[in-house]
Amino acid sequence: MNSGFVSRQYPERAALITESGVTLTYAELHQAVDRLATALPARQLLFIVGGNDLPTVLCYLASLASGTVPLLLSSGLDQVQLNRLIDTYDPAYIFSSTGAEYGTLVHQEGAYGLYRRADSARVDLHPDLALLMTTSGSTGSPKLVRLSAANLRANAASIAEYLHITHEERAITSLPFNYSYGLSVINSHLLAGASLVVSDRSLMDAAFWRQINDHGVTSFAGVPYSYDILLKLRLARINMPSVRTLTQAGGRMDAAKLRQVSEICRAKGIRFFSMYGQTEATARIAYLNPEEIEHKAGSIGRAIPGGRLWLESDDGRTIAEPGEVGELVYAGGNVSMGYAQKAADLALGDLNGGTLRTGDLARIDEDGCFFIEGRRHRFLKILGLRISLDAVEQIAADKGFACAAKGTDEQLVIHVVDKPDFVADEFRTAMAKSLGLHPSVVAVSRLPELPRLPTGKVDYQCLTQLS
Repeated sequence: MNSGFVSRQYPERAALITESGVTLTYAELHQAVDRLATALPARQLLFIVGGNDLPTVLCYLASLASGTVPLLLSSGLDQVQLNRLIDTYDPAYIFSSTGAEYGTLVHQEGAYGLYRRADSARVDLHPDLALLMTTSGSTGSPKLVRLSAANLRANAASIAEYLHITHEERAITSLPFNYSYGLSVINSHLLAGASLVVSDRSLMDAAFWRQINDHGVTSFAGVPYSYDILLKLRLARINMPSVRTLTQAGGRMDAAKLRQVSEICRAKGIRFFSMYGQTEATARIAYLNPEEIEHKAGSIGRAIPGGRLWLESDDGRTIAEPGEVGELVYAGGNVSMGYAQKAADLALGDLNGGTLRTGDLARIDEDGCFFIEGRRHRFLKILGLRISLDAVEQIAADKGFACAAKGTDEQLVIHVVDKPDFVADEFRTAMAKSLGLHPSVVAVSRLPELPRLPTGKVDYQCLTQLS
Protein backbone atom coordinates (compact mmCIF):
# COMPACT_ATOMS: atom_id res chain seq x y z
CA MET A 1 0.00 0.00 0.00
CA ASN A 2 1.13 3.53 -0.65
CA SER A 3 -0.28 6.64 0.99
CA GLY A 4 0.37 8.72 -2.11
CA PHE A 5 2.99 11.21 -1.13
CA VAL A 6 4.68 10.03 2.07
CA SER A 7 8.41 9.85 1.30
CA ARG A 8 10.20 6.49 1.29
CA GLN A 9 13.62 8.08 0.77
CA TYR A 10 14.59 8.51 4.43
CA PRO A 11 13.27 5.47 6.38
CA GLU A 12 15.30 6.21 9.53
CA ARG A 13 14.53 9.91 9.78
CA ALA A 14 11.84 11.22 12.16
CA ALA A 15 8.50 11.71 10.39
CA LEU A 16 6.07 12.55 13.22
CA ILE A 17 6.91 13.75 16.74
CA THR A 18 4.12 13.97 19.32
CA GLU A 19 3.87 16.17 22.40
CA SER A 20 4.25 13.13 24.65
CA GLY A 21 7.61 12.40 23.04
CA VAL A 22 6.56 9.55 20.74
CA THR A 23 8.59 9.71 17.52
CA LEU A 24 7.73 7.71 14.41
CA THR A 25 10.44 7.30 11.78
CA TYR A 26 9.34 7.17 8.14
CA ALA A 27 9.70 3.36 8.21
CA GLU A 28 7.50 3.20 11.34
CA LEU A 29 5.01 5.68 9.85
CA HIS A 30 4.56 3.51 6.74
CA GLN A 31 4.04 0.44 8.96
CA ALA A 32 1.48 2.28 11.13
CA VAL A 33 -0.38 3.58 8.06
CA ASP A 34 -0.47 0.12 6.43
CA ARG A 35 -1.70 -1.44 9.70
CA LEU A 36 -4.56 1.06 10.06
CA ALA A 37 -5.38 0.89 6.33
CA THR A 38 -6.29 -2.81 6.70
CA ALA A 39 -9.02 -1.80 9.20
CA LEU A 40 -10.51 0.78 6.82
CA PRO A 41 -13.10 0.03 4.13
CA ALA A 42 -11.96 0.50 0.53
CA ARG A 43 -14.02 3.01 -1.50
CA GLN A 44 -16.45 3.96 1.21
CA LEU A 45 -17.16 7.33 2.79
CA LEU A 46 -15.53 8.04 6.16
CA PHE A 47 -15.90 11.10 8.40
CA ILE A 48 -12.68 11.83 10.35
CA VAL A 49 -13.70 13.96 13.34
CA GLY A 50 -10.37 14.74 14.98
CA GLY A 51 -7.64 17.19 15.87
CA ASN A 52 -3.91 17.76 15.46
CA ASP A 53 -2.88 14.45 16.99
CA LEU A 54 -1.23 11.19 15.95
CA PRO A 55 -4.37 8.98 15.54
CA THR A 56 -6.06 11.60 13.33
CA VAL A 57 -3.01 12.06 11.07
CA LEU A 58 -2.59 8.27 10.80
CA CYS A 59 -6.26 7.82 9.89
CA TYR A 60 -6.01 10.50 7.17
CA LEU A 61 -2.90 8.87 5.65
CA ALA A 62 -4.37 5.36 5.99
CA SER A 63 -7.52 6.52 4.17
CA LEU A 64 -5.45 7.69 1.21
CA ALA A 65 -3.54 4.38 1.26
CA SER A 66 -6.66 2.17 1.38
CA GLY A 67 -8.83 4.11 -1.05
CA THR A 68 -11.28 5.13 1.66
CA VAL A 69 -12.62 8.64 0.98
CA PRO A 70 -12.44 10.80 4.12
CA LEU A 71 -14.14 14.08 4.98
CA LEU A 72 -11.90 15.97 7.42
CA LEU A 73 -13.77 17.62 10.31
CA SER A 74 -12.73 19.27 13.57
CA SER A 75 -13.60 17.57 16.85
CA GLY A 76 -14.72 21.07 17.93
CA LEU A 77 -17.46 21.11 15.28
CA ASP A 78 -20.89 21.88 16.73
CA GLN A 79 -22.92 18.66 17.11
CA VAL A 80 -25.90 20.15 15.22
CA GLN A 81 -23.65 20.96 12.25
CA LEU A 82 -22.03 17.52 12.39
CA ASN A 83 -25.45 15.84 12.45
CA ARG A 84 -26.48 17.89 9.40
CA LEU A 85 -23.44 16.61 7.50
CA ILE A 86 -24.13 13.02 8.61
CA ASP A 87 -27.77 13.34 7.44
CA THR A 88 -26.66 14.79 4.09
CA TYR A 89 -23.85 12.36 3.22
CA ASP A 90 -24.72 9.25 5.26
CA PRO A 91 -21.10 8.06 5.78
CA ALA A 92 -20.47 4.32 6.16
CA TYR A 93 -17.86 4.94 8.88
CA ILE A 94 -17.00 7.64 11.40
CA PHE A 95 -13.59 7.99 13.08
CA SER A 96 -14.09 9.94 16.29
CA SER A 97 -12.98 10.12 19.91
CA THR A 98 -14.30 7.12 21.82
CA GLY A 99 -17.39 7.82 23.84
CA ALA A 100 -19.20 9.43 20.91
CA GLU A 101 -21.09 6.33 19.78
CA TYR A 102 -21.82 6.41 16.04
CA GLY A 103 -22.40 2.69 15.48
CA THR A 104 -20.37 -0.49 15.95
CA LEU A 105 -16.79 0.03 17.17
CA VAL A 106 -14.62 -1.93 14.71
CA HIS A 107 -11.16 -0.54 15.54
CA GLN A 108 -9.56 1.53 18.28
CA GLU A 109 -6.65 3.93 17.63
CA GLY A 110 -5.44 5.66 20.78
CA ALA A 111 -8.33 7.69 22.20
CA TYR A 112 -10.26 7.32 18.92
CA GLY A 113 -12.60 4.68 17.58
CA LEU A 114 -13.59 3.66 14.06
CA TYR A 115 -17.37 3.20 14.04
CA ARG A 116 -19.33 1.37 11.35
CA ARG A 117 -22.84 2.72 10.73
CA ALA A 118 -24.89 -0.37 9.90
CA ASP A 119 -27.88 1.47 8.43
CA SER A 120 -25.96 3.72 6.01
CA ALA A 121 -26.61 3.40 2.28
CA ARG A 122 -23.63 2.65 0.04
CA VAL A 123 -22.57 5.96 -1.54
CA ASP A 124 -21.33 5.90 -5.14
CA LEU A 125 -17.83 7.47 -5.26
CA HIS A 126 -16.00 8.61 -8.40
CA PRO A 127 -12.79 6.55 -8.99
CA ASP A 128 -10.60 9.70 -8.82
CA LEU A 129 -12.13 11.04 -5.59
CA ALA A 130 -9.58 10.84 -2.73
CA LEU A 131 -10.53 13.49 -0.15
CA LEU A 132 -13.36 15.83 0.87
CA MET A 133 -12.89 19.14 2.66
CA THR A 134 -15.33 21.76 3.86
CA THR A 135 -15.19 25.05 1.97
CA SER A 136 -13.37 27.79 3.82
CA GLY A 137 -15.54 29.41 6.45
CA SER A 138 -18.54 27.10 6.12
CA THR A 139 -17.80 24.14 8.38
CA GLY A 140 -21.47 23.44 8.99
CA SER A 141 -22.49 23.79 5.34
CA PRO A 142 -23.01 20.66 3.25
CA LYS A 143 -20.92 22.27 0.48
CA LEU A 144 -17.70 20.25 0.16
CA VAL A 145 -14.65 20.42 -2.12
CA ARG A 146 -13.87 17.19 -4.02
CA LEU A 147 -10.13 16.50 -4.30
CA SER A 148 -8.19 13.81 -6.15
CA ALA A 149 -4.90 12.16 -5.13
CA ALA A 150 -3.31 13.95 -8.11
CA ASN A 151 -4.52 17.32 -6.68
CA LEU A 152 -2.88 16.55 -3.32
CA ARG A 153 0.41 15.41 -4.87
CA ALA A 154 0.62 18.37 -7.30
CA ASN A 155 0.09 20.96 -4.57
CA ALA A 156 2.42 19.27 -2.06
CA ALA A 157 5.20 19.08 -4.68
CA SER A 158 4.73 22.70 -5.73
CA ILE A 159 4.79 23.99 -2.13
CA ALA A 160 7.88 21.91 -1.30
CA GLU A 161 9.58 23.42 -4.36
CA TYR A 162 8.98 27.13 -3.77
CA LEU A 163 9.47 26.95 0.02
CA HIS A 164 12.63 24.83 -0.52
CA ILE A 165 11.37 22.15 1.90
CA THR A 166 14.03 19.44 2.23
CA HIS A 167 14.31 16.39 4.50
CA GLU A 168 16.17 18.62 6.98
CA GLU A 169 13.12 20.83 7.68
CA ARG A 170 10.91 20.40 10.74
CA ALA A 171 7.46 22.03 10.84
CA ILE A 172 4.88 22.20 13.62
CA THR A 173 1.12 21.80 13.09
CA SER A 174 0.14 25.36 14.06
CA LEU A 175 -3.14 25.27 12.08
CA PRO A 176 -6.06 22.79 12.13
CA PHE A 177 -5.52 19.61 10.05
CA ASN A 178 -9.04 19.96 8.54
CA TYR A 179 -8.19 23.42 7.11
CA SER A 180 -6.60 23.18 3.66
CA TYR A 181 -3.65 25.43 4.61
CA GLY A 182 -2.95 23.36 7.74
CA LEU A 183 -3.24 20.10 5.77
CA SER A 184 -0.90 21.40 3.05
CA VAL A 185 1.85 21.82 5.67
CA ILE A 186 1.45 18.13 6.58
CA ASN A 187 1.35 16.97 2.95
CA SER A 188 4.32 19.02 1.68
CA HIS A 189 6.60 18.05 4.57
CA LEU A 190 5.80 14.33 4.38
CA LEU A 191 6.43 14.41 0.62
CA ALA A 192 9.87 15.97 1.22
CA GLY A 193 10.85 13.50 3.95
CA ALA A 194 10.86 16.34 6.51
CA SER A 195 9.70 16.06 10.15
CA LEU A 196 6.42 17.23 11.67
CA VAL A 197 5.86 18.08 15.32
CA VAL A 198 2.20 17.24 15.90
CA SER A 199 0.73 19.93 18.15
CA ASP A 200 -2.82 20.97 19.03
CA ARG A 201 -1.59 23.96 21.08
CA SER A 202 -2.46 27.62 20.56
CA LEU A 203 0.20 30.26 19.89
CA MET A 204 -0.82 31.76 23.24
CA ASP A 205 0.22 28.55 25.03
CA ALA A 206 3.73 28.47 26.51
CA ALA A 207 3.84 24.72 25.74
CA PHE A 208 3.64 25.54 21.98
CA TRP A 209 6.89 27.53 22.20
CA ARG A 210 8.48 24.82 24.35
CA GLN A 211 7.71 22.30 21.61
CA ILE A 212 9.32 24.58 19.02
CA ASN A 213 12.54 24.92 21.00
CA ASP A 214 12.70 21.38 22.42
CA HIS A 215 12.33 19.80 18.99
CA GLY A 216 14.27 22.35 16.92
CA VAL A 217 11.28 23.36 14.76
CA THR A 218 12.42 25.23 11.62
CA SER A 219 9.09 26.65 10.40
CA PHE A 220 5.47 27.32 11.22
CA ALA A 221 2.42 28.63 9.38
CA GLY A 222 -0.05 31.31 10.39
CA VAL A 223 -3.14 33.19 9.23
CA PRO A 224 -3.42 37.00 9.65
CA TYR A 225 -4.96 36.53 13.10
CA SER A 226 -1.95 34.39 14.13
CA TYR A 227 0.32 37.31 13.31
CA ASP A 228 -1.89 39.70 15.33
CA ILE A 229 -1.22 37.35 18.28
CA LEU A 230 2.50 37.12 17.50
CA LEU A 231 2.83 40.91 17.40
CA LYS A 232 0.99 41.16 20.75
CA LEU A 233 3.40 38.55 22.14
CA ARG A 234 6.23 40.79 20.85
CA LEU A 235 7.46 38.65 17.98
CA ALA A 236 10.84 40.42 17.98
CA ARG A 237 11.51 39.13 21.50
CA ILE A 238 10.24 35.55 21.10
CA ASN A 239 13.09 33.10 21.56
CA MET A 240 12.97 30.60 18.67
CA PRO A 241 16.55 30.15 17.43
CA SER A 242 15.81 27.09 15.27
CA VAL A 243 13.02 28.78 13.23
CA ARG A 244 14.12 29.68 9.69
CA THR A 245 10.80 30.18 7.88
CA LEU A 246 7.40 31.70 8.67
CA THR A 247 4.48 31.57 6.23
CA GLN A 248 1.21 33.53 6.10
CA ALA A 249 -1.97 32.82 4.13
CA GLY A 250 -5.68 32.44 4.86
CA GLY A 251 -6.83 35.99 4.18
CA ARG A 252 -5.67 39.52 3.55
CA MET A 253 -3.12 40.81 6.03
CA ASP A 254 -2.78 44.54 6.64
CA ALA A 255 0.14 45.90 4.54
CA ALA A 256 1.70 47.77 7.49
CA LYS A 257 1.62 44.58 9.60
CA LEU A 258 3.11 42.57 6.73
CA ARG A 259 6.03 44.98 6.54
CA GLN A 260 6.38 44.96 10.34
CA VAL A 261 6.53 41.14 10.48
CA SER A 262 8.86 41.08 7.47
CA GLU A 263 11.30 43.51 9.14
CA ILE A 264 11.28 41.52 12.42
CA CYS A 265 11.90 38.28 10.50
CA ARG A 266 14.73 39.83 8.48
CA ALA A 267 16.41 40.97 11.71
CA LYS A 268 16.08 37.42 13.08
CA GLY A 269 17.37 35.80 9.88
CA ILE A 270 13.93 34.25 9.14
CA ARG A 271 12.35 33.99 5.68
CA PHE A 272 8.76 35.27 5.72
CA PHE A 273 6.49 34.18 2.85
CA SER A 274 3.11 35.80 2.23
CA MET A 275 0.84 33.49 0.24
CA TYR A 276 -2.63 33.07 -1.23
CA GLY A 277 -4.78 30.02 -1.78
CA GLN A 278 -8.20 28.40 -1.72
CA THR A 279 -9.48 24.98 -0.67
CA GLU A 280 -10.82 24.71 -4.25
CA ALA A 281 -7.17 24.59 -5.41
CA THR A 282 -6.21 22.05 -2.69
CA ALA A 283 -4.47 24.83 -0.76
CA ARG A 284 -1.96 27.12 -2.41
CA ILE A 285 -2.22 29.26 -5.57
CA ALA A 286 0.35 32.07 -5.28
CA TYR A 287 3.24 33.31 -3.13
CA LEU A 288 5.32 36.45 -2.68
CA ASN A 289 9.06 36.13 -2.22
CA PRO A 290 10.35 37.42 1.17
CA GLU A 291 12.58 40.05 -0.45
CA GLU A 292 9.58 41.57 -2.30
CA ILE A 293 7.35 42.18 0.74
CA GLU A 294 8.91 45.55 1.57
CA HIS A 295 7.98 46.98 -1.86
CA LYS A 296 4.89 44.92 -2.62
CA ALA A 297 3.21 44.42 0.77
CA GLY A 298 -0.36 43.31 0.11
CA SER A 299 0.48 41.50 -3.14
CA ILE A 300 -0.20 37.76 -3.42
CA GLY A 301 2.82 37.58 -5.74
CA ARG A 302 2.92 35.10 -8.61
CA ALA A 303 1.52 31.65 -9.37
CA ILE A 304 3.09 28.65 -7.64
CA PRO A 305 5.33 26.32 -9.72
CA GLY A 306 3.19 24.36 -12.19
CA GLY A 307 0.34 26.88 -12.01
CA ARG A 308 -0.77 29.86 -14.09
CA LEU A 309 -2.68 33.02 -13.09
CA TRP A 310 -4.41 35.61 -15.24
CA LEU A 311 -7.22 38.20 -15.09
CA GLU A 312 -10.48 38.23 -17.03
CA SER A 313 -12.96 41.04 -17.56
CA ASP A 314 -16.73 40.50 -17.18
CA ASP A 315 -17.00 39.97 -20.96
CA GLY A 316 -14.33 37.23 -20.92
CA ARG A 317 -11.44 39.35 -22.21
CA THR A 318 -7.96 38.56 -20.83
CA ILE A 319 -6.58 41.64 -19.05
CA ALA A 320 -2.89 42.34 -19.61
CA GLU A 321 -2.87 46.06 -18.74
CA PRO A 322 -1.32 46.82 -15.32
CA GLY A 323 -3.84 48.40 -12.93
CA GLU A 324 -7.03 47.18 -14.62
CA VAL A 325 -9.20 45.06 -12.31
CA GLY A 326 -10.67 41.71 -13.34
CA GLU A 327 -11.51 38.29 -11.93
CA LEU A 328 -8.48 36.23 -10.93
CA VAL A 329 -8.39 32.89 -12.76
CA TYR A 330 -5.98 30.05 -11.93
CA ALA A 331 -5.02 26.87 -13.80
CA GLY A 332 -2.94 23.99 -12.42
CA GLY A 333 -2.86 20.34 -11.42
CA ASN A 334 -4.04 21.24 -7.91
CA VAL A 335 -7.45 22.58 -9.04
CA SER A 336 -10.14 20.43 -7.40
CA MET A 337 -12.69 18.29 -9.23
CA GLY A 338 -15.49 20.62 -8.10
CA TYR A 339 -18.05 20.81 -5.30
CA ALA A 340 -20.43 18.36 -3.67
CA GLN A 341 -23.64 19.53 -2.00
CA LYS A 342 -25.31 16.12 -1.62
CA ALA A 343 -24.28 12.46 -1.49
CA ALA A 344 -25.06 11.87 -5.20
CA ASP A 345 -22.47 14.54 -6.15
CA LEU A 346 -19.66 12.27 -4.88
CA ALA A 347 -20.01 10.24 -8.09
CA LEU A 348 -19.29 13.28 -10.29
CA GLY A 349 -16.07 13.55 -12.29
CA ASP A 350 -13.80 16.57 -12.74
CA LEU A 351 -16.06 19.55 -13.49
CA ASN A 352 -13.32 22.19 -13.26
CA GLY A 353 -10.95 20.79 -15.88
CA GLY A 354 -7.92 22.20 -14.09
CA THR A 355 -9.18 25.82 -14.14
CA LEU A 356 -10.57 27.76 -11.19
CA ARG A 357 -12.46 31.04 -11.30
CA THR A 358 -11.42 32.28 -7.85
CA GLY A 359 -14.24 34.80 -7.32
CA ASP A 360 -11.56 37.33 -6.32
CA LEU A 361 -11.10 40.63 -8.11
CA ALA A 362 -7.48 41.58 -8.68
CA ARG A 363 -5.05 43.72 -10.64
CA ILE A 364 -1.53 43.03 -11.89
CA ASP A 365 1.49 45.36 -11.67
CA GLU A 366 4.35 45.98 -14.12
CA ASP A 367 6.42 43.16 -12.55
CA GLY A 368 3.70 40.54 -12.94
CA CYS A 369 2.64 40.52 -9.27
CA PHE A 370 -1.08 40.25 -8.47
CA PHE A 371 -2.99 42.33 -5.92
CA ILE A 372 -6.43 41.27 -4.60
CA GLU A 373 -8.95 44.12 -4.66
CA GLY A 374 -11.94 42.28 -3.17
CA ARG A 375 -14.43 39.45 -3.64
CA ARG A 376 -16.87 39.40 -6.56
CA HIS A 377 -19.77 38.64 -4.23
CA ARG A 378 -18.72 40.75 -1.23
CA PHE A 379 -20.60 43.76 -2.61
CA LEU A 380 -23.72 45.69 -1.68
CA LYS A 381 -25.58 48.18 -3.86
CA ILE A 382 -26.80 50.94 -1.53
CA LEU A 383 -28.53 54.07 -2.87
CA GLY A 384 -27.26 53.07 -6.31
CA LEU A 385 -23.63 52.88 -5.13
CA ARG A 386 -21.64 49.63 -5.39
CA ILE A 387 -19.97 49.12 -1.99
CA SER A 388 -17.17 46.59 -1.53
CA LEU A 389 -17.33 45.07 1.96
CA ASP A 390 -13.60 44.31 1.74
CA ALA A 391 -12.96 47.99 0.99
CA VAL A 392 -15.13 49.00 4.00
CA GLU A 393 -12.96 46.81 6.28
CA GLN A 394 -9.77 48.22 4.76
CA ILE A 395 -10.92 51.86 5.20
CA ALA A 396 -11.76 51.12 8.86
CA ALA A 397 -8.34 49.44 9.33
CA ASP A 398 -6.67 52.56 7.87
CA LYS A 399 -8.52 54.60 10.52
CA GLY A 400 -7.17 52.23 13.21
CA PHE A 401 -10.26 50.07 13.78
CA ALA A 402 -10.68 46.31 13.46
CA CYS A 403 -14.06 45.50 11.98
CA ALA A 404 -16.13 43.13 9.87
CA ALA A 405 -18.66 44.46 7.36
CA LYS A 406 -21.98 42.81 6.42
CA GLY A 407 -25.35 44.09 5.31
CA THR A 408 -28.05 44.28 2.67
CA ASP A 409 -28.77 46.63 -0.23
CA GLU A 410 -30.75 48.73 2.28
CA GLN A 411 -28.17 49.01 5.06
CA LEU A 412 -24.44 48.53 5.66
CA VAL A 413 -23.63 47.02 9.08
CA ILE A 414 -20.12 47.52 10.46
CA HIS A 415 -19.21 45.35 13.47
CA VAL A 416 -16.34 47.14 15.25
CA VAL A 417 -14.04 45.85 17.96
CA ASP A 418 -14.67 48.24 20.83
CA LYS A 419 -11.87 50.27 22.40
CA PRO A 420 -11.77 53.07 25.02
CA ASP A 421 -11.65 56.01 22.59
CA PHE A 422 -14.37 54.65 20.29
CA VAL A 423 -17.33 56.95 19.61
CA ALA A 424 -19.84 55.10 17.42
CA ASP A 425 -21.54 58.21 15.94
CA GLU A 426 -18.24 59.80 14.95
CA PHE A 427 -17.05 56.52 13.39
CA ARG A 428 -20.31 56.10 11.45
CA THR A 429 -20.15 59.67 10.13
CA ALA A 430 -16.48 59.28 9.12
CA MET A 431 -17.12 55.92 7.39
CA ALA A 432 -20.20 57.24 5.58
CA LYS A 433 -18.17 60.20 4.32
CA SER A 434 -15.30 57.95 3.12
CA LEU A 435 -17.76 55.70 1.30
CA GLY A 436 -19.89 58.49 -0.16
CA LEU A 437 -23.00 57.28 1.71
CA HIS A 438 -25.57 59.01 3.89
CA PRO A 439 -25.01 58.09 7.60
CA SER A 440 -28.64 56.86 7.82
CA VAL A 441 -27.79 53.74 5.77
CA VAL A 442 -24.77 52.85 7.93
CA ALA A 443 -25.24 50.96 11.20
CA VAL A 444 -22.43 50.39 13.72
CA SER A 445 -22.33 47.50 16.15
CA ARG A 446 -19.77 47.33 18.98
CA LEU A 447 -18.26 43.95 19.89
CA PRO A 448 -15.59 43.05 22.48
CA GLU A 449 -13.95 41.00 19.70
CA LEU A 450 -14.87 39.58 16.30
CA PRO A 451 -16.17 35.98 16.26
CA ARG A 452 -13.63 33.73 14.53
CA LEU A 453 -13.55 30.29 12.98
CA PRO A 454 -10.89 27.78 14.16
CA THR A 455 -8.82 28.93 11.14
CA GLY A 456 -8.63 32.47 12.55
CA LYS A 457 -10.86 33.90 9.81
CA VAL A 458 -13.83 36.09 10.78
CA ASP A 459 -17.00 34.02 11.23
CA TYR A 460 -19.37 36.01 8.99
CA GLN A 461 -22.16 33.45 9.49
CA CYS A 462 -22.12 34.20 13.21
CA LEU A 463 -22.19 37.95 12.48
CA THR A 464 -25.30 37.47 10.31
CA GLN A 465 -27.09 36.07 13.36
CA LEU A 466 -25.99 39.12 15.41
CA SER A 467 -27.20 41.63 12.82
